[in-house]
Amino acid sequence: MVAWATIAAAQVAIQLPWPPEAKAWRRALEGLNGTRAVYLAPGFGPDDDPGVAVLQDLARRGIVSLTLGPESSPAIDGPTVMGPAGGDWRPAAGMQTVVRGVADDHELNAWQSRLRAAYGSDAIIEVKPWSCSSWQGDSPVNPTPFPMSLRALPTEKSRLRDTDTLLDIFRQLRGPDGCPWDKQQTHRTLRPYLAEEAHEALAAIERDDDVAMADEFGDVLANLVLHAEIARQRGGFDWPDVVAAISAKMIRRHPHVFGDAQFEAQEDLHLSWAQIKAAERDGDQGPFDGLPDSMPSLTFARSAVRALRRAGQPLDMPSLKTATLAALSAGSDAESLGDALLWVAARADAADVDPDMALRDANSRLRRRLEDEDGRS
Repeated sequence: MVAWATIAAAQVAIQLPWPPEAKAWRRALEGLNGTRAVYLAPGFGPDDDPGVAVLQDLARRGIVSLTLGPESSPAIDGPTVMGPAGGDWRPAAGMQTVVRGVADDHELNAWQSRLRAAYGSDAIIEVKPWSCSSWQGDSPVNPTPFPMSLRALPTEKSRLRDTDTLLDIFRQLRGPDGCPWDKQQTHRTLRPYLAEEAHEALAAIERDDDVAMADEFGDVLANLVLHAEIARQRGGFDWPDVVAAISAKMIRRHPHVFGDAQFEAQEDLHLSWAQIKAAERDGDQGPFDGLPDSMPSLTFARSAVRALRRAGQPLDMPSLKTATLAALSAGSDAESLGDALLWVAARADAADVDPDMALRDANSRLRRRLEDEDGRS
């Protein structure tokens, strides 16, 4: 929708302060006495554009003479997400999206790119200048009569990019006429698949393969959605609960981003993170609480060493180093070799290195070296 608000300047351009505020706008409009200006808003009422409410307030005080013109409403059919072309408003690839109040070529190009990113490269995007009665293709008439509305229409491909579609798919798979295999799964039976898909995602990352990463991350996501659907059916939790839990956690654990906290050193940030996690556990618990036994052994060791250090109980590194050297010399004592690996994990933690990932990378280098040697032989 585009509404006309005639205030008091033929061919006079004013940069009105944002956000709209009556006193600031009054100062900006003081030099327009006896002239006429047109304020083009993305919508008619204050819900669509708070600037309209400010103009109405100024008119009530006699500061401007205001005439609100008729709305020019784009034709809308079917489920639609409508919003102004600004802020953090997002399109929805599973339904029609209408962006209102596009003001210039730069904003038009930016929103066309944004919609194509959401809907896919073959997205159907149309424009409607305020002076036209029908939607046009994505190349508007020239010269462009701004402001205009921008519309993206869903396709079968674009709907596949919508998370709601994925939720519907698994609801159908678990439904009365769904897949027998999916219907018989439980949280416990799905455990090996989550671990398997996570490892395949790691392999795609290590290959720097974008196509494979998108595919493998999708497999991980599918596992999570299926768990959420199983929980919904048994009355436990639903997908929105999963999203809400991680959103709240990220906000809570980043007070320096979403709050007023400030940290001068990285270690202060780590300490704050640990304190917040401890408060979330609601009680005085040991440093190993929350570390699952299913973690890879080196990762567990590094996490345990870090937890001890942050709890003020660091390992005795000199004695561990002595045990490590003795184990490497003897080479036959499993317990000493285990302590040596623990020392390596502690060294990795001190260097902010994940020992499990470091070993994975070393294994990859070993594989490539052996393959190169076989290729030369």
